[in-house]
Amino acid sequence: MHQKLPPFSAIIIVMIVLSSCKQNTADNNNLPVSMDDSSRVIIDRAIAYAGGYDAWQQKKTLSFDKKSISYDSAGNVVRELDQHLDYMMMPEFRAKVTYKLHDTAITMVHDGQKARKYYNDKISNEQKDIDGAWNSSFGSQFVMCMPFKLKDPGIKAEYVGQMTLADSVLAQVVKTSYIKGAGSNPDHIWYYYFEPGTGKLLANSLNGKDNYWDYTRYEKFENANGLLLPSVRRGYTADTLNKPGKMISESRHFNIAFDKALPEDHFKIKDGK
Repeated sequence: MHQKLPPFSAIIIVMIVLSSCKQNTADNNNLPVSMDDSSRVIIDRAIAYAGGYDAWQQKKTLSFDKKSISYDSAGNVVRELDQHLDYMMMPEFRAKVTYKLHDTAITMVHDGQKARKYYNDKISNEQKDIDGAWNSSFGSQFVMCMPFKLKDPGIKAEYVGQMTLADSVLAQVVKTSYIKGAGSNPDHIWYYYFEPGTGKLLANSLNGKDNYWDYTRYEKFENANGLLLPSVRRGYTADTLNKPGKMISESRHFNIAFDKALPEDHFKIKDGK
């Protein structure tokens, strides 16, 4: 199987990760949440469908395995990546991501203040690796923890209206962005599609810089301790709102567990030899 990711698919995946990351600082917790009445009702309904915000806020850690699959324009698998991810969500954000690429063991750690990347237990001080560890730590959690993240401090939400998805399913659409200081990509705007009545999250579109678009469909959810989290997500090319093109990626999440016992130094950044 080819391991090299086609340039186009690589750009898509990188943009999804970077667009998702949020800087988690103490000041961010005091940022306002701005929603019109319709978007607030829809987001609250979606969170209730997924298990409720009160239950979500009681979770301290989240762990899961992730398989990422990339496809070429003909639909052939060109890359597969298996990762394990651990997150501390309360009382502060911390993250650890581990995987193997070819013969290299890679670890990314965010200790709540800084992030670092390791290659075979050797720490990298290259800025691109520091940035990559920071962005990946936040990005993977952001997409995994939908729709609960839609109540994060600094979010702006606006109801767009109803649209019919490609599979003829009717959806209510909410447009979201983040105020200055809440996100690292102010140019990015997200559109979330919800099932009327139930509030189930169906899909999202991302509109980024230079009129970039992509589309993600939430295919399956897994019940983990009473909360529904995405277990299968499929990514598509797009050139505008609600217009998916070819499927280029798939993310599968499994072994999802909350409040798993983790070593005391699990999120500590250590000097690697």
